[in-house]
Amino acid sequence: MPQGNWNLEWLNHNSQRAYPLAEDATQIDSTGSFEIPDSFIVALYFPVHAGLNVEPDQFYISSISVFATGYNVAISYNDGTAAPPLVTAANIAKSTHTENTSYALAGSGGFDDSVGKLVLGNTDDMDVAGAGQYLFDYAAGKLDPDAIRPMLRGVSSISLIQGSDETEKIYGDVELVAGSNIRLTRLTSGGTEFIQIDAIQGEGLIEDCICEGDETATPILTINGIHPTDQGNFTLLGNDCMTIDTISHGLSFEDVCSEPCCGCKELEAITQDLERFGAAASTLQNFINRLEAEVTQMSATVLGSRLNDQGCVEC
Repeated sequence: MPQGNWNLEWLNHNSQRAYPLAEDATQIDSTGSFEIPDSFIVALYFPVHAGLNVEPDQFYISSISVFATGYNVAISYNDGTAAPPLVTAANIAKSTHTENTSYALAGSGGFDDSVGKLVLGNTDDMDVAGAGQYLFDYAAGKLDPDAIRPMLRGVSSISLIQGSDETEKIYGDVELVAGSNIRLTRLTSGGTEFIQIDAIQGEGLIEDCICEGDETATPILTINGIHPTDQGNFTLLGNDCMTIDTISHGLSFEDVCSEPCCGCKELEAITQDLERFGAAASTLQNFINRLEAEVTQMSATVLGSRLNDQGCVEC
């Protein structure tokens, strides 16, 4: 029975009855110590797409949280499981709230493209309950089916995803624009219209690049007969003594430590050759010394023989 007759306004009527809760909702939380005041929620509307195949009478208020700064109202769907999915929730700040103010209800999960509204009335009775989170089962927080409005699902927004990056949602009229070597075609099949996207080559859909002097340079196809990867990449790898740095329009190669080009095997062969050369040089020097001594001896003998053969000179 209403506490009094104020006027015939819709929200004022609702502040004195359970709506938007169902008539048979108990409104009592799981602890049995709290009951949702009739004056707290005075209107609720949430659209549900028909493609989700849900029952309008299975939605319910699953929790109401009271904080020093505001309120949180959560709505779930009774799917028969132990953990019913959260459908939507709204946060309301006390500092800005005035009686019968409307707040957005943004959907989550499978309902993320639905946006409804929640209207809060007088919050005095809710504040008396004190801060805390109050949980409700389906029987306690059941919503009137009139608050859930089935509607046809449509495209409400478009997001662009590339790898792990995702853009913000694009709303309103969206135009698809063909880029380089992309063709967009509007087709109809079986009474259904769709857009076909083709990756093409050389169709003349994009104006050719006009370079300075309209000159066409010959691209680099191979280096020393070696082809790049399928992605066009070519790897130049240095080592401890060879560094590769970029310069204007090129690369700079620098030997930073003059790394030897010969190994131990080659150096050992050269050492053996040098040892044999030294031994031969020593033998040759000994031979030269002996030859020099013999030449000196021979010169002395020959000179003495010639002097002995001369006669005496008369005065």
